Amino acid sequence: MVTATGIAPGSEMTAQMEQVEERNVSGVLHVAAIFGSHMVLQRNKPIAVFGALAADCAGMEVVAEIHDFDGSLIAQEHAYSSQNVVNGFSQWRVMLPAQPEGGPYTLRIVAGNDAIEFDDVLIGEVWLAGGQSNMELELRNSEHADEALEDCADPLLRFYNVPKTGVINRNAENTSSWQESSPENSGVMSAVAYYFARKLRSELDPDLPVGIVDCYIGGTSISCWMSEDALNSSDAGRDYLTRYQRAIAGKTQQQFELETSEWESQVDEWNANVAAAREADPDIAQEKLSEQCGTCPWPPPLTPTSQWRPCGPFHAMLERIMPYSLAGFLWYQGEEDEQYCGFYRELLGMMIGEWRALWSENLPFLIVQLPQWIDGKTAADGNDPMRWPVLREAQWDAAQSIDNVYAICTIDCGEYDNIHPLDKRTPGERLANCALRQIYGMDRVPVHGPTVLGFRCDPNGRVRLFFRYAHGLHFEGTTPGSGDDDFDGQLPTLVRVPERSGFELAGSDGMFHPATAAIFVDCDIDDLVNSRVNVVDYNATEFGIPINSRSIGTITLATPDVPEPVAMRYAWRSWGPAPLFNDDGLPAQPFRLDLTDHTAPADHTAPAEHAEPAEPVTPDDTAD
Repeated sequence: MVTATGIAPGSEMTAQMEQVEERNVSGVLHVAAIFGSHMVLQRNKPIAVFGALAADCAGMEVVAEIHDFDGSLIAQEHAYSSQNVVNGFSQWRVMLPAQPEGGPYTLRIVAGNDAIEFDDVLIGEVWLAGGQSNMELELRNSEHADEALEDCADPLLRFYNVPKTGVINRNAENTSSWQESSPENSGVMSAVAYYFARKLRSELDPDLPVGIVDCYIGGTSISCWMSEDALNSSDAGRDYLTRYQRAIAGKTQQQFELETSEWESQVDEWNANVAAAREADPDIAQEKLSEQCGTCPWPPPLTPTSQWRPCGPFHAMLERIMPYSLAGFLWYQGEEDEQYCGFYRELLGMMIGEWRALWSENLPFLIVQLPQWIDGKTAADGNDPMRWPVLREAQWDAAQSIDNVYAICTIDCGEYDNIHPLDKRTPGERLANCALRQIYGMDRVPVHGPTVLGFRCDPNGRVRLFFRYAHGLHFEGTTPGSGDDDFDGQLPTLVRVPERSGFELAGSDGMFHPATAAIFVDCDIDDLVNSRVNVVDYNATEFGIPINSRSIGTITLATPDVPEPVAMRYAWRSWGPAPLFNDDGLPAQPFRLDLTDHTAPADHTAPAEHAEPAEPVTPDDTAD
């Protein structure tokens, strides 16, 4: 089954609009649309200012200046436009010297007798938020939206929405502008990006401006955000291009227009039905909403101008703001690539590399690992294609293997049968915490959930897992939102029965069976250090951290169905148990392991003290 991701609830696609005056043009001088009054420029690195001149002005000098409130000159630099004329324009780029945080300033750009000025310009931290519908989901449509909007006024938090389009739309660009965070403006901001920016504002310098560049489209695959050259460089990328070419082959422009018109009418009807259902019952459950209104009509028809075609948004959106100086990228995407999940890791690495090349900088890349989700009908039929675990693994692997790339786990943030979970505060703040620790050097900010460090298979068929970041290791709930269910209160938080543990073991037949999982409150550090442990986290020093009993946790797995385990996995379902947390409230990310011995040749005459793990201890200190 192919996932119908659809657009985020309430998200607005770029529509036809009345022609408006070009705001960033003066005579022969054109400045890129992302520049405007109230913008935020990146601090402490050269500031790229760019645009184009009319063709007959190729080679003309362009000067950029930053002025203080009293008109005094803060910075000035110049450059000459390119001698090459492309599509009637000569490109130019001025690199202003790095500036500390501050403002408000005036940015002035001059070419010959023509000049453009932008006022109320701040200098601070600027992040680009990219991806598809879960990054697109707007603050006004997220959980606790009314409360968030009432409290969102902040003149130092600003955002710019790149027009959603598959072809360059200068009219849409002329209507876009930088906005201050306010109850009137912030409803259309990415909810994830808003909570990210708000957390930065609260934890960093209170006078530090933060800007967000919103650059996303719901329902876009990763191929939409890459160039043709990048896609053509791999078999996986070429497959996306081939499928697109097959979809449009032999069709006339009239057919494209008819298909698009019919689909837009279906979407309008669906949106109207959803709005009516929510007006009648503001608390309507997602399951009931889907029952009444059906799923969003998806996928849209592909056309040569579609914003969902490969490379479309890359050229029409990303290249239009490149290389606006940034602190880094935020990325929440992958749902649309479910069917081709096996290629996602390769393409994600290629995309990160291409984006960094465009900005000529090894910018931080922060990824939201996909949460839990499954289509209700698929689940009711007893099916789980288990493609989302593969996507999660790809996202996590990118963070482990690519320099300056990080991922946050959101396995506890999903919603059953709702691909657009409304809690965007949790992923937004986890992204911010990740940035605060990894980018801004705030080492005390917790960002790691329990992470498997190594394992040992005991002769009795039990598997012992060693975790780092395991302070306060415990089980909590089973699936997202189930932390207070009746069952959760019936078991100690150190033990989970097979159906609720999230852990599975497999023997040589490859069949996975749910396993009992028991946490051991007293970890024998000598046992960990001195025994033959298969280390799977090689990023660590001395098993990953300064060894101490607070930060290392142990879990023993067992099931009579698998007397000789050769593989295990945790939370390896689209929707299923994922109850493991530390006392920072951070979840363990899904993982799977090959349990064959990776140490030196096995010593089957191991000392008796290592043959049997200690018995688990329940909260009342009695053996279970």
